[in-house]
Amino acid sequence: MSAVPRFPSETPQTASVCSPLSVSIDRSQSRCGGSIRPHCTPPGERTLFSLLCAAMQPLGTTLYVYGGGWNLDDTGAGREAVTPFPSPAWKTFFLSQDEGYDYRRFRGSGCNPWHSAGLDCSGYLGWVIYAALHRKSGLEGYVYPSTEMAGALAARGLGRLVRPPCHFLPGDLFSMEGHIWLCVGVCRDESLVIAHSSPTPSRRTGCPGGGVQLSAIPVCDSRPRCEALDLARRYMSQFPVWSRRYEAVSRPRTLYTVPGTNSNSGLFRWSALRDPEGIRSMTAGQVLQKLFG
Repeated sequence: MSAVPRFPSETPQTASVCSPLSVSIDRSQSRCGGSIRPHCTPPGERTLFSLLCAAMQPLGTTLYVYGGGWNLDDTGAGREAVTPFPSPAWKTFFLSQDEGYDYRRFRGSGCNPWHSAGLDCSGYLGWVIYAALHRKSGLEGYVYPSTEMAGALAARGLGRLVRPPCHFLPGDLFSMEGHIWLCVGVCRDESLVIAHSSPTPSRRTGCPGGGVQLSAIPVCDSRPRCEALDLARRYMSQFPVWSRRYEAVSRPRTLYTVPGTNSNSGLFRWSALRDPEGIRSMTAGQVLQKLFG
């Protein structure tokens, strides 16, 4: 993992920080939920709907941590990523931080002692996949370097790799250079709502924090305002502590829909997941309504 950068702007910096066990929680922030909570399905149902439901569980309560979801040897899935339930440590760490959280401060030298406190992009989607496929903990995980994760999943017979992608459908994963994201849905204006773990600047301090969130990919980079951005803002506002710190953002289409030079990058489309709910035929708005309704 360490040989492959997870995102073009994510250059980790080391710093001396306290042990994760010494984190204190700000009890004034203990209510992170809003009036609408994402739907939760039993783990291991192996449907597109269960995949997207799993993707919503850490939403707005899990910070970006470099190496989060990986094991201490940096070779694959950590313990938190091979259980079908969200780790309580993710929310605890989120509540212990404020607008000044900077993911670059939580990168220890050698083995990262903060790997269990949050999730990076591949750790997040590795956990989501595990929760959609399995009912018990401790099986083989799905955390791979982000740029080649699509190809690695295809090699395991879970679906197929498409290069270049012709169009996106709900549940598709996309490995780009240094990042991976999940397509939640396509809007009527053809913009995309995506779920991913990525640093975004704090509204107050500008520090790169963020984490598991909904973002938008517009049809045209010169017009970042789109239906997908309106939906991302609407649903992320259901997490008031998060939305006070971070704003839902658009990501550039010219970057986010271009596979890397690695032959394992590109679009991954599922064959191992059923779609009895007809998720693939829904718009992004309909998918989100079903997930949160």
